Amino acid sequence: MIPRHPVPIIVAVLCCLLLEAHENQAQTPSSDVARHATPVDLQAGQSYRAGVRVRVPNGTASFPIPTGWRGERLDEMAAVLLVSEKEAGFVLAFAILNQTENELIALLGEPQPITDTLIFEPAGTVTRQGTNLTANYTAGSLAGRGLAVMGPDQQGVLFLHGRPQKDPRTSRSLLDELAELVRFTPTSDNSPAP
Repeated sequence: MIPRHPVPIIVAVLCCLLLEAHENQAQTPSSDVARHATPVDLQAGQSYRAGVRVRVPNGTASFPIPTGWRGERLDEMAAVLLVSEKEAGFVLAFAILNQTENELIALLGEPQPITDTLIFEPAGTVTRQGTNLTANYTAGSLAGRGLAVMGPDQQGVLFLHGRPQKDPRTSRSLLDELAELVRFTPTSDNSPAP
């Protein structure tokens, strides 16, 4: 089950859906090299701009923040929150730890509590393509999509994208772009012996 988030997450999600995302002081990558650079561990309260490769808290996965989005880690949140600078919606990225494929399929087939009052309800079956598992969700006026990228040693990353249902643009291209750019850092247990 996805962990429930404290009240500040509810406020952040509602703000990104109802208000235009505002510019924060943000770390800006010096060039496209940032897309392939060493992942940054996000600091709570700091905003990171497109191109910065960020590590998912508590996990081995990293990905660059997509163009037109910014990322942050809120206090007490073991996830990356992405908000668009141009459209309504959000993406949450969580580490997947010690989960088999069957366990992930079961997880994605369950309701996903984003906050205490916002729950993504499953809308269809979980599908598999390569090392990726996808699921669709609904929550009131929101459409949701989940995409889990399975990595080595039962590690991975789960992206949950929420957007207004009336938005004609799908989340498929956004999450597929993120999935293609995910990189896993080997754990010390996987390091080759000297």
